[in-house]
Amino acid sequence: MSYKSKLMLMSVSLLSFTANMAKAEELTPQSVLNMSLAELSNIDVTSVSKKAEKANEAAAAVFVITQEDIKRSGATNIPDALRMAPGIEVAQSGAHDWAVTSRGFNDQFANKLLVLIDGRTVYSPLFSGTAWQNQDTLLEDIDRIEVIRGPGATQWGANAVNGVINIITKNAKDTQGGLVTASAGNMIKSDDGTRYGVKIGDDSYARVYAKYTDDAPEYNVGTGRSGDGWQKRQAGFRSDSKLSDSDSLTFQGDLYDSHQAINYTLPILTLPYLLASPEDTEASGGNVLGRWTKNISAQSSTETQIYLDNTQQKNSVFSYNATTFDFDFQHTWTGWESNEIVWGTGYRLIEDHNSPTFYVSVTPSERNQSLYSAFLQDKITLNPKDVFLTLGSKFEDNSFTGVEIQPSARLSWLISDTQMTWCSVSRAVHTPVRDTSDSQYVLGVLPPGGVPTLISVVGNSNLDSEDLIAYELGYRIQPTKSISLDVAAFHNDYKKLFTGTYGAGFLAGGATYFFQPVMAENTTSADSNGFELSAKADVTKNWQLSATYTYLDLRFNEKSGFGLDIGTQPKNQFGLRSTYLFPYEVQMTNSLSYVDGLTSISIPGYYRLDSKLSKEIAKGVELSLVGQNLLTAYHREFSPFLYQNATEVGRSVYANIKFTF
Repeated sequence: MSYKSKLMLMSVSLLSFTANMAKAEELTPQSVLNMSLAELSNIDVTSVSKKAEKANEAAAAVFVITQEDIKRSGATNIPDALRMAPGIEVAQSGAHDWAVTSRGFNDQFANKLLVLIDGRTVYSPLFSGTAWQNQDTLLEDIDRIEVIRGPGATQWGANAVNGVINIITKNAKDTQGGLVTASAGNMIKSDDGTRYGVKIGDDSYARVYAKYTDDAPEYNVGTGRSGDGWQKRQAGFRSDSKLSDSDSLTFQGDLYDSHQAINYTLPILTLPYLLASPEDTEASGGNVLGRWTKNISAQSSTETQIYLDNTQQKNSVFSYNATTFDFDFQHTWTGWESNEIVWGTGYRLIEDHNSPTFYVSVTPSERNQSLYSAFLQDKITLNPKDVFLTLGSKFEDNSFTGVEIQPSARLSWLISDTQMTWCSVSRAVHTPVRDTSDSQYVLGVLPPGGVPTLISVVGNSNLDSEDLIAYELGYRIQPTKSISLDVAAFHNDYKKLFTGTYGAGFLAGGATYFFQPVMAENTTSADSNGFELSAKADVTKNWQLSATYTYLDLRFNEKSGFGLDIGTQPKNQFGLRSTYLFPYEVQMTNSLSYVDGLTSISIPGYYRLDSKLSKEIAKGVELSLVGQNLLTAYHREFSPFLYQNATEVGRSVYANIKFTF
C-alpha cells in the first residue's frame, strides 16, 4: 500500500473513532419486517423516465434492490448484490472477474447493459462493458439499485440495449455519524470500511469514506488455488447542500487503486506455443461529479450534471489510460394538464491512450471521441389517473456511425390501487467502440503443419451499430396486503450483430508464421423470447419470502464465422430468499438460487446457497456470520476471460462486525 493510501485510510479511520456524534436513526430488523408490502414497493425510481415516479407504476420491467436487501444478503460487492434481481445473469470467472448482463449476450466484455453510479456511466469507453472489479463503493452507503430490464436508450442513449443498472447512493444527510465495519474469512481475507458524516452548514451535509478489500484466490479446475487474489483501496466523499428554497447542490468523488494477480496462459509462436505468465495488473482511477438541481416553480425544474472520470490499467498484455468528460442538462415541465414533458441535451468527450503489445494493439493509439445527444419525452394522460402514454426519443451523434435515433412508446394502465399493466415498443442500438473498430488482438496460435498459424481478431472501422427492436408486456398485482406479484414478458429482434468472419491469410514475420485475420462484421441477427417473474410474501410478521424466476430463449438466425460478443446465457434461473426474525432480534436470511448450464462453453447448471445470521449484540454493535456457496466446495460459473485459466468459485465463510455511532 502506498504512503498516500495509508495516510488516507488512517486519517478517515482516526476521524471516525475520535468523533463524538450521535448515531443516525436506522430501521431495526423488526420495523423493516413489520412494514407492509405496499410501503416497501412504493419506492421512487428515476431510471425509467429520468424523473421520479413510483416503482409499482413505472411502465417498464423494473426491480429495486434496497439497502435492506443488500444488508440481509451478506454481499460484499455489487455483482453479488445483483444476483437478487430477475433477468440479470451474474457469473463469476475469478477472484476479481465477473460477467454481468441482462437478457442474454453475457461475456467478459458484455456490452448491452448500461451501468451507472449516481447517474455517472461507468462502462469502459474501450469496449462499452463494465470492469466490475473497478466499480465499487461502501455498500452501506447505497440507498438502492434500480434494475431496468429491457431498452433504456430513449433516456440514456446507446448501449442501454438490454437494460440499465443505476446504483444510487444515499444523500449525505442520511449518513450522519460514524460507521466502522470489518470482515474476515477463508476467501475474504479482509473487507473493511469506515465512514463519517457531519453537518457543515445550516442545510449542508457531508461524508467521507474509505474501504479496503483483500480477497484470496479462487480455484483452478482440478489443480488447487488459482493464484488470482487481489487487493483494492478506495476512498471518497459526498456533500449535499440546499442553497436556497429552490436550489440544491451535490458534489462527490472517489479514488481507487488495486493490484490484481492474473495467471495468464499466453499464445506464443515457438514451442510449446503456450507460455504460463503470472501477472500483477495495476488498476487505478478516480472521478468527481457535481449536480445542480433547481426548482423553478411547482411545474418546472432543471438538473445540470457534470463529471470527470479517469481509469488506468497496466500489465504486459494491455495497458490503457482513458478520461471521460460528461455534461448533461435536463428540464422537467408539468405545466400542462395532460402532459409531463422531460427534455435534455448532453455532450461527452472521451480521450484514451493505449500502449501496444504483441497481444493487443489499438490503432491509432490515441483518439478523442465526441458524443452529442438530445432527448424528448412526453407522458400523455389519456384517461385521468388511469391510462398514460409515454412517447420519446433519443438523438445522438457519435464518432463511429454518426446520427442514431432511438425512439420508444410506453402505455400504462393503472387498473386499480393494487394492480397495473403496461406495454412498450422501443429501439436501441449498440454503437461500435475502439474494441470493435480500432483494435487487434491475438486469439491463439495453432501448432504448425509447416509454420505456426497466428489467429488474430482485427477491428473494422466501417461497422454499423447493432440494432434492437424490443416488445414488452408487464403486469403487477398485490391481491392481499401480504402478497405481491410482478411479471414481464418480452420479444427482442436483433439485427447487425457483430460477428467474426475469416479474412484472407498470409505469411508474415519473414515467412516464420501464417497470419489468419478474423474480421469484425455486421453479419448476424437473433431473436429472443422470455419472461421474468418476481414475488414477495409476508408469511408472518416475522417471516418474509421472495422469489424470482427468469426464462430466456435466445436464438441466432445466422451463424457465419463466430460471434465476437454472442456470449452465453442460461435458459432458466430462479431464486428463493427467506428472512426470519427470531426472538432476541436474531435475524437470518437464506438465499437459494439455480442457474441452468451453459452448454456452449461446457458449464453445468449449479445451485447456490447463501446464508447470513446477524444480531445487534450491543447498542450500535452488530455481529454477523455469512456463508456463500455453501452447497459445494467450489463450482464453475463461466468460461475463463481472455488468456486466463479456468477457475471455480469456492465456498466462502466470513464474520463481520459493524459499529455505528
